Amino acid sequence: MCSDRSRAFFWPSVIVITIFMFIARPLTVLACALLDRRAKWERNELFFMFWVRETGVIPAALSGMMTAAGIKNVEIIAVVTFMAVLLPIVSQANTTAFVARKLGILDESDQEGA
Repeated sequence: MCSDRSRAFFWPSVIVITIFMFIARPLTVLACALLDRRAKWERNELFFMFWVRETGVIPAALSGMMTAAGIKNVEIIAVVTFMAVLLPIVSQANTTAFVARKLGILDESDQEGA
């Protein structure tokens, strides 16, 4: 179960992950897309890439390895990693098709199945 110390990092980790989702990732996508001039990304495609989430598989694996290694204060890393996986899945995975439709990313044939 969660210790009191782990619970103390719940809200700070939510804030950090929210910043990653809504500020850091869009800025990173924008910086990378601007360097790719041949692709000629449209605005709606960029916004969709801002919204599409990563699942956090690598942070989860690394967190598990740190736990197994007995790293000091690993519960802090585990809480932040858990939130890094959970928040995008809950907020973005469930809305990806909706956002794609609103941005006009899906073809007509794709919209029928979604």
